[in-house]
Amino acid sequence: MKPSEFSDLLIKHGFNFITGVPDSLFKEVICHIDEHEAFQHITSSNEGEACAIAAGYHLGTKKIAAIYLQNSGLGNGINPLTSLLDQFIYSIPALLLITWRGSPGKKDEPQHQRMGMILPDLLNLLDIPYTMASSDSMLMDKIIDNAKRHLEEYNCPYAILFDDSVIQSENSNSMVASAHTLSREDVLKKIVEYSSPKDIIISTTGKTSRELYEIRKSLKQSHEQDFLMVGSMGCAAALAFGVALGKPNNRIIVIDGDGACLMRLETMALIGHYKPANLIHIIIDNNAYESTGSQKTLSDTVNFVSMAKACQYNHAALISTLEELQSELTQSNQGPKLFSVTTNNFSRPNLSRPGSTPIENKHLFMDFLSRI
Repeated sequence: MKPSEFSDLLIKHGFNFITGVPDSLFKEVICHIDEHEAFQHITSSNEGEACAIAAGYHLGTKKIAAIYLQNSGLGNGINPLTSLLDQFIYSIPALLLITWRGSPGKKDEPQHQRMGMILPDLLNLLDIPYTMASSDSMLMDKIIDNAKRHLEEYNCPYAILFDDSVIQSENSNSMVASAHTLSREDVLKKIVEYSSPKDIIISTTGKTSRELYEIRKSLKQSHEQDFLMVGSMGCAAALAFGVALGKPNNRIIVIDGDGACLMRLETMALIGHYKPANLIHIIIDNNAYESTGSQKTLSDTVNFVSMAKACQYNHAALISTLEELQSELTQSNQGPKLFSVTTNNFSRPNLSRPGSTPIENKHLFMDFLSRI
């Protein structure tokens, strides 16, 4: 089905308010929603927030909102789905458009395989009825109509699941325009260059970890210093905080992304409160969810440096050049420190994926930590 056909069906059935967190399987649909004047589209920073937004919209208008999310993001939504929208709590309807990553028989990232395997069981456990989407527009029309009837009758969430065969790819350009020349890979190379053999690096999920892995490989360096997060979007800084407490005599560098940081902003309050002196928090801000199609994040209206200072980090700086980054990395002032590095949203099209499994990465990393 063409993305425009699906967005038109949502409008036809009255789902003109939509919110969610982007996924690559839905990138063309999101493009059409952004361009369609009939939609009110709110980009959410996490799926639980999207559920609350949808609930608030229903309370204020009596209309039903649609929420798009990746199935791995369903975990972020479980609390409001069971304590806010749930039929036995507030009984609030919402149409869940869930991309089924790692569905049975489909090859996908390690972090998607587990949630892909248990998604139907999880929805059944949550008492959320669901149906599979169809690539046939006439059948999809009936599916959405049935979903709306269920939502109106039972006042509880209803899910439609999408695998990669439903929405036709149109190679739409959702890339955020950027005047910045600095790339994330440039930044990662500089971090590697100015890290010591005893530094510990934690990198956020997506292309950041993939690029860091390739940089080490190109330099013929071990991957043992790096914890390459897959999934758990937004949790890199909290994980780094825990490592910092366990290894207080080593410098901990966490490489975050703007979308990931926005998903878990509460971690900045945690870090500022407990003040791990050995922690450097680097946010690579390209104003985009690049791994899912370069949809725009909210970071262009967020000042991460001011937020870090408000959270009582000992030092925070906005960085736009490699020279500024090098200068900050060589300073010995006490942490926690935050560097917000502004970059473009470019990455190489031939970027590979790590050659080791997450468990292999964990064992290599823990062996390194035990020796330093």
